[in-house]
Amino acid sequence: DLQLKTQIFPGGTDSLYLRALNIPALGFSPMNNTPVLLHDDNEYLNKDVFLRGVEIYRQIITAVANVEEKLK
Repeated sequence: DLQLKTQIFPGGTDSLYLRALNIPALGFSPMNNTPVLLHDDNEYLNKDVFLRGVEIYRQIITAVANVEEKLK
């Protein structure tokens, strides 16, 4: 089961520029099970969480880059 947790991070993504053009946008972060320490004194990200996030983004970018091929 996929579990999502919604949070609001003003200025956390560039989605606001898309929404200003009336393009629906949703921010995404693969940092699961991580304390929210954005710009805190002890801001950190566990190495394994970071590397898993890199892999998730790689898969997403690969899938999006090949959408046209899959539609043929």
